[in-house]
Amino acid sequence: MKETKIYIVGSGAIGKALAVFLQQENKEVVLVRGSVDNIPDMEETITVIGKNKTFQQRITTTTFKGLQAINGIVLITVKAFANTEIARKLKDKEGDFSIVLLQNGLHVERPFEEFDKIYRCVLFSTSQVTGDNEVTFKSVMPSPVGNLEGNNDGLQDLVERINTQHFSFRSEANITPLLWTKVIANCAFNSICPLLETDNGIFTRNADARRLARTVIEECVGVAQKQGIALDKDAIENNLMQISKRSDGQLISTYVDILQNRRTEIESLNLEISRMADDMGIPEKVTLTRLLGVLIQLKSTIKIK
Repeated sequence: MKETKIYIVGSGAIGKALAVFLQQENKEVVLVRGSVDNIPDMEETITVIGKNKTFQQRITTTTFKGLQAINGIVLITVKAFANTEIARKLKDKEGDFSIVLLQNGLHVERPFEEFDKIYRCVLFSTSQVTGDNEVTFKSVMPSPVGNLEGNNDGLQDLVERINTQHFSFRSEANITPLLWTKVIANCAFNSICPLLETDNGIFTRNADARRLARTVIEECVGVAQKQGIALDKDAIENNLMQISKRSDGQLISTYVDILQNRRTEIESLNLEISRMADDMGIPEKVTLTRLLGVLIQLKSTIKIK
């Protein structure tokens, strides 16, 4: 197979873990800072702490201005609200490349509509920063990758190029239901947990919190069905409960963002589903989902100020 350079946009926990695992398998990879320019390239040792093993690699980090052209695969791991700026920077680059969005949320691909080869990935791996250039990593199962339009020509080849033993991917011809399933669970976790100022395990410990999550799931599944996407709300709730049990004691990303005075991704979760309901003329069908999203946005804004 022809070697392809892999550009990881975003040097957060997921980006760093992925860079280490790719380089571990002798794949050419570089981290690209999403928001910072005009700084020199640097090479740093990044440590990934897995369940039973620790990995270390020297990884090069650059900026978009440091790239004359891009040829290969661009993996985008930044928060979705940065996508408009990332898309603008990519449009200025010559070369031939595919784009894979390793992000949460609905319609986060819209800023990249002018590009030919766009794929979504539903991440089933978690990573957290634990120190300077040190992250933890846990994979639940291979993360599916696919094209929302069903244009999957070349998908298997792309997946083989980014797949690694410890951070694994698989091709998925019909990515939309999987994407919605994860988004809906995230709408519950990323709104209820931060508002209650508690960890992901709350749904296994508290029946009232679980009832709130069930209502959010029912509302979001209703919107999906109006879009012609058939989902099983009971299966989504069961999945949420499994995640809650498995991640008991861990804080959801939105709660961490609020605690650290960072902007959240709630706009591509609860608030995006609310906008969809408005556009379909059924705003009353997402009352709780909307309220929780608005409260998260307000909580975040107050904290940042």
